[in-house]
Amino acid sequence: MNTFLASLLIFTFVNQSAPSDSVPLNYCYQQAEEYYPAAKNVALQEKITELNIRIANTGYYPQLSVNGRASYQSEVTEFGLPGGGPPPVSKDQYEASIQLSQNIYNGGVTAIRKDLERTQGMQEVLSTKVELQQVRAQIDQVYFGILLSQQQMEATKLMISELDERLESVRSKVENGVLLKSQQLILEAGLIKAKQDSASIMANIKSGYLVLGELIGEKLNPSTKLTLPDPVSEGVMTDLARPEMALFENSVKALEQQKKLAQTGKIPRISAFGTAAFGRPGLNFLNNDFHDYYMVGLRLNWNLMDFLNADEQNEVLNIRQKTIRQNEQSFTLQLQTQLSRIEERIKAIEENITRDKEIIEIREQVVAESSNQLENGVITATEYITELTNANRARLSLLTNEIKLVQARAEYRTALGLNLE
Repeated sequence: MNTFLASLLIFTFVNQSAPSDSVPLNYCYQQAEEYYPAAKNVALQEKITELNIRIANTGYYPQLSVNGRASYQSEVTEFGLPGGGPPPVSKDQYEASIQLSQNIYNGGVTAIRKDLERTQGMQEVLSTKVELQQVRAQIDQVYFGILLSQQQMEATKLMISELDERLESVRSKVENGVLLKSQQLILEAGLIKAKQDSASIMANIKSGYLVLGELIGEKLNPSTKLTLPDPVSEGVMTDLARPEMALFENSVKALEQQKKLAQTGKIPRISAFGTAAFGRPGLNFLNNDFHDYYMVGLRLNWNLMDFLNADEQNEVLNIRQKTIRQNEQSFTLQLQTQLSRIEERIKAIEENITRDKEIIEIREQVVAESSNQLENGVITATEYITELTNANRARLSLLTNEIKLVQARAEYRTALGLNLE
């Protein structure tokens, strides 16, 4: 029995160390952030944002356009003066022109649009990080699920070993007529059941590795070692670093910039313009020859509807900001509820660990006594297997709860958006 317990403890110690070929939980987080398909959207969005800012920046540049026009009209102005007059204007008219416009003042529209593009780009990046946060929670479940299954597997293997050892002793006594054949058969049936459990547990382990590999973008198999993280502190609510919180703030910021953009509708816009052209007739419609001509000047534009709608647009954006703040409060409340549940679970697990240690001490004494009684024919193999199973379950419960305690603390930090320390 002491060998059985020592083997389990050695297994736990090996899992807590970090061999060079192991896959720590933090490593899985990092790999998911880099290789999970949605994570690639971050780099793509950064490129999109850069391009959109460059496009918005062209608002500072002169706007150049090339135009051409050919027309025929049914009548033109004629001068019926005595003794003749200027030649009539041609009914077919042509013009090729280059128009140049340079913004002088527009209320800072271009700068606001550039800032808005940055904020909206960051909003997309944060949305991706929110999705990755959900992936991290999935990694926690799968990673610790594998560790728990591995613990069950190791305990089952050790139980199989113990049954093999006991079966050999009982088989010898049956051959010598000391024990009934039925005692041997009961042990053999218990051994078969333990091997069935081992096969089921191995199937769970394999499927767990498959899912974990898909989440982190690597091919994993049951020979890949997972390490139980060192016990971590839960953290506190003031340490909150969830990407959702940054997304809420960024969304409010984007709406604030849209409000600034809407207010520019109240401001008149001033620009300089120039036109250089070649055709006939030109600005002097009495000159019917092909010739070049130009015009330069200043232009004032003040859109009355934009002026009237600016305050309504501002009110709409204010309402949307309030909606975001309401969503933020709802999220915070749900998060606090989730953290409270995890805190209660941690307390319960800690209490269970204390009780498990007490139960193990009692079960070990019972199994030791039952082993002697089985050898002497005082109890049946069924009774012995029952006590052995109870002791095995007690030890497995302790080791399982120790893993669950670390899992709960890791989930608490994941809920806060904190890395393991």
